[in-house]
Amino acid sequence: MATRRMVLLGAGGAAVGVAPPSWGTAAEYWPGAMDWATLAPQQAGVDPSQLKAAVDAAMADNSNDVLVLRAGRIVAETYAAGSGPEKTQEIASAAKSMVSCLVGMCIDQGKIESVEQSASDFIAQWKGTPKAAITIRHLLTMTSGLEFRGLAVRGIAGDQLAINAAAPVAFPPGTHWAYSTPMFHLLYHVVEKAAGEPFEAYAQKNLIGPLGMKDTTWVTNAGMGANGPVTNYYSAKCSARDLARFGLFAERGGRWRGKQLIGPAYLRAATSPSQALNGAYGYLWWENAKPGRSAGGMGEGQGYRFPGSPHDVFAALGAGGQVVLIAPSLDLVVVRQGRRPGPTMLPRLLASVCAAAGYKA
Repeated sequence: MATRRMVLLGAGGAAVGVAPPSWGTAAEYWPGAMDWATLAPQQAGVDPSQLKAAVDAAMADNSNDVLVLRAGRIVAETYAAGSGPEKTQEIASAAKSMVSCLVGMCIDQGKIESVEQSASDFIAQWKGTPKAAITIRHLLTMTSGLEFRGLAVRGIAGDQLAINAAAPVAFPPGTHWAYSTPMFHLLYHVVEKAAGEPFEAYAQKNLIGPLGMKDTTWVTNAGMGANGPVTNYYSAKCSARDLARFGLFAERGGRWRGKQLIGPAYLRAATSPSQALNGAYGYLWWENAKPGRSAGGMGEGQGYRFPGSPHDVFAALGAGGQVVLIAPSLDLVVVRQGRRPGPTMLPRLLASVCAAAGYKA
């Protein structure tokens, strides 16, 4: 696959033409609205040849882009022919992690009491039914127990909220883990109800706008409900740099340019194992802290999601290999977008980048 390298690995200098300080001595850096400083891998304490090999291997496996940050600065950024820094593509379930942050922001602002609040306070048809036992936590952790098979994840002509909320109870809430995108979709509507304004407007004001994610849009369609037109929500479209902004925000505990946008306690809980049923899953984030199950959910103890990488790694993962991989102990963020890669490419990419940064598995 022909590629265009946006940052020459081994060449330094900031985007504004001023060489940044060496790794370990630099003040905390944040990208500007239009500029993003680069740092030569060796200045960032990263082995240039190992990093180049890792990125090249990923690009050869159906990738449209790979972007690596250390200390907030770009140390590698590569695009396939026809792609580029502002080129967007759908990020599939990686958007779940963004919605998780928006739920946390609603909690910070008192719009949602806590993750233990009944979701029926925002899904009216659950009031006074057994589904009133389903909490926000259950929806965030894929433990609602609702039967989701047969529900559409795209192109709903009717009212997504009404259709998905009508799913029958298959297991008592909190007793069964199953990766359920239709049940996750209910959280778009929970945020909208809690915020008292359209979901997109709330997201723009509290997350997308403050982070400068100028290329990001939400994947929706118009449906028809019992009382008229409705908006059905599915995912988001993002550029690699927008995903890198989101990853840097999460890596730094929910801060952006000195402002705490989300409570650090919520984000710590969201990016840590959230229940005993699947140790690899938090609040719509994937974790490397404990062994756990994959999105397919088949069997127990399938191992760590990212073998060969630090156990503090957490990630936003979407179908087809749309990912934001975050290693706080190494001050690394790795973004990859493209078509479906080989089954081991993403763990190998992250492990190789971590090794280039000095990590010993």
